[in-house]
Amino acid sequence: MISLTKRQIEFIKLLLEETNYKTIKSFADLLNASNKTIQKDLRVIEKYLNKFNIILDRKRGTGIMIVNAKNAKWLLLNDLERQERKHENISIKERRIEIIKNLLISSHMSTSIQKLSDMYYVSKTSIVNDLNYIEKWISQFNLKLEKNKKGTRIVGTENDIRRAIESLLIEYSKEVDKDWTIEELSARIDASTLNALLEIFEKDKIIYVNELLVKLEKKYNCLLNDPYYINILTHILISLTRGLEGKQIEVDVAKKSDNLKYEKAYEEAKNIVNQINKDFQTQLGESEIYYLYQYFISSGLVKNMSENANEVLNELNQRANIFAKKVTSFMEKIMNINILNDEIVMEGLLMHIRPMLNRLDYDIQISNPVIGDIIEEYPDILNICKAAVLMATYDLKLKTIPMDEIGYLALYYQLALERSIVKRRILVVCQSGYGTSQLLSTRIRRAFPDWEIVDILSVSMLKERNMDDIDFIVSTVPIDIKEKPYILVSTFLNDQDIKNISKLLVEKPVKTDRKKIGTLYINQYLTEENIYFNKQHDEVVEQLNKKYHTNINFHEISLGDDIKVEMAFYSKQPILAIALNDIKKLKKQIVFYIAMDNTDIITHLLSEIYHLHTFEGSMYYLKKCMNRKDVKSYFELNEGEMKIMATDLAKVIKIETIKLDMEAKTKDEVLRELTTLLYNAGALSDKEAFLDDVYYRERLGSTGIGNGIAIPHGKSKFVSKTSLAIGRTKTDIEWETLDNKPVRFIILFAVKEENRDSAHIRLLSQVATKLADDEVCERLQKVKTPEEIYQIFAGE
Repeated sequence: MISLTKRQIEFIKLLLEETNYKTIKSFADLLNASNKTIQKDLRVIEKYLNKFNIILDRKRGTGIMIVNAKNAKWLLLNDLERQERKHENISIKERRIEIIKNLLISSHMSTSIQKLSDMYYVSKTSIVNDLNYIEKWISQFNLKLEKNKKGTRIVGTENDIRRAIESLLIEYSKEVDKDWTIEELSARIDASTLNALLEIFEKDKIIYVNELLVKLEKKYNCLLNDPYYINILTHILISLTRGLEGKQIEVDVAKKSDNLKYEKAYEEAKNIVNQINKDFQTQLGESEIYYLYQYFISSGLVKNMSENANEVLNELNQRANIFAKKVTSFMEKIMNINILNDEIVMEGLLMHIRPMLNRLDYDIQISNPVIGDIIEEYPDILNICKAAVLMATYDLKLKTIPMDEIGYLALYYQLALERSIVKRRILVVCQSGYGTSQLLSTRIRRAFPDWEIVDILSVSMLKERNMDDIDFIVSTVPIDIKEKPYILVSTFLNDQDIKNISKLLVEKPVKTDRKKIGTLYINQYLTEENIYFNKQHDEVVEQLNKKYHTNINFHEISLGDDIKVEMAFYSKQPILAIALNDIKKLKKQIVFYIAMDNTDIITHLLSEIYHLHTFEGSMYYLKKCMNRKDVKSYFELNEGEMKIMATDLAKVIKIETIKLDMEAKTKDEVLRELTTLLYNAGALSDKEAFLDDVYYRERLGSTGIGNGIAIPHGKSKFVSKTSLAIGRTKTDIEWETLDNKPVRFIILFAVKEENRDSAHIRLLSQVATKLADDEVCERLQKVKTPEEIYQIFAGE
């Protein structure tokens, strides 16, 4: 049922009393409202009356009247009475928010429990409970309730009081539903935000500040975007209201503002503050001017800035660029998609991030009215964005960014995801003649102009085609293929075919090739003792804290109901744990616990977990594991159902096969020491037999490539797992090299017999690419830990 305001209820009662048509103006006079407001109310009332099959009739030049209400009149009156009672009974939450508002706005004044009890017609016990709730709520802003003989009041710094007022605005916009409206502002502010402003600030002050901003917009012929407008309006209202209480932020900004006094944006900020001081007899100072100036330049309201202002703005832009690229880079790596090259998305991100970082500096919060819809519609992208933002704020040492802001950022990344769907590389499979296949291709291009048709093939030719560069296949005949998704269409691609293709891309976007992801990092950092079964979150955290003698606070990243990540930044040692929990009959939930301070490694782990989440087969088999050993074995390279080929550097290097303080003094000792590392890591079945194969390769030609580096290798049936061993010696080692100089850095390849061609060439190619960089070669001689070596080859 439609919820009515008090005025709308009274309006309906007046309509029911009338037996003749009456003009809208006459009702407006009776209700003390404008004609425009009454027109808005009528749209709501008509919908409401329709529920009772009651008609509101309109006659031009005569007025309005309710007709045929006889049969449903008593039912209507009963519902109106119910809605009236709802307005009369203020909720506990509304009462508490109102008390907080009054205590914050008048923080210099005390109030008593008796006074509050009389005001809200509730017991003193209820007020005491309210104050206990309020005390807990304000503590998040470092504020306290001071209680003495004079009464109760809020105490704290001016900055913290303003932060609390900002947060209270968000509470109102989410919880309070009022019927007030200001026609001058309704076109620029969404209803919930406007109602929240009206709850905190007086109507006249809102109109006053709006007029100041409108004059400034007209002066510079610039209309502020709504979010900028709301942020500046709210900031000035808080400054004004607190200024009337004799409160303002005391921050020394003299050094920053000295060079800006002749800057237009600074001058306009000063004019507005001086105007407020004059009109309201307040004494807002230099710090208030500087804060307002920051808003003006970040919003672009005042143009033609001086060099000093440009320096401030350039600093804001630089910070925004660094943050945007940092977060986006994390998003790209986790989801294995390309976003940084999408100029439209990156420009939109920067437009939001610039003022967002400014808000962060001054603890200004905004409400995201669609955060609930984002959580419902795009949970994966929101949670991955949350993880990326957490890592970026940690790396850049920024304050915590609220979920309302993260929600806005997630929308840009969702846009990037959907835009990536538009651009596809496809194969067309057609058994008909040349003319028919060309006609089909033409129709595909017309329906999806951003697609690239890479090739047109027959079914027989399809089996010989490499699919690495293809997103999916459009075919006019059934085909047996598992590497890529395909859709069956008619020969001439009709409208239904186009709808089916669009639906496929939206509901089941093309997924990453599993072979390119793997679980190297999970396997590397997960130990059997950190695998848990049917342990609640608090139990796992308690055991981890006890084991590592610490107190870790985790952030939850949720990827649907069946997989979650608990993430924390912990500098002492990297921790990875996993819990497999039965949440319902035949339904398991997997929770990964990541605690470390290397965001590159966290990103790799999140990427592997995300692709486990998107790859239904892997989740199915993982959930079948019944003990720790099975879980650990599942993540082993070349094992489990994923069947990942260990041919990429990131999958064949392990920390335990890297040694930077080798004792070897000769080439033979080097090869034997590195072979021992591989053997101890389980990569070799026979150490001596493998060494024989390595020596055989050495006799065929030099493996010293110059720059103090050698890359000996053995392709052998005695290799159990394709792997690399990396070592650095304390002294120069004589070696046959291209530049006739000794070596100190050696990479030993151990390649399985069945991988001898593809894996060997691929590994050599990747290593050669790294070593072609002189800077990398210099770093290899200077690094101090195996983790740094690993990062150079596998993490960059």
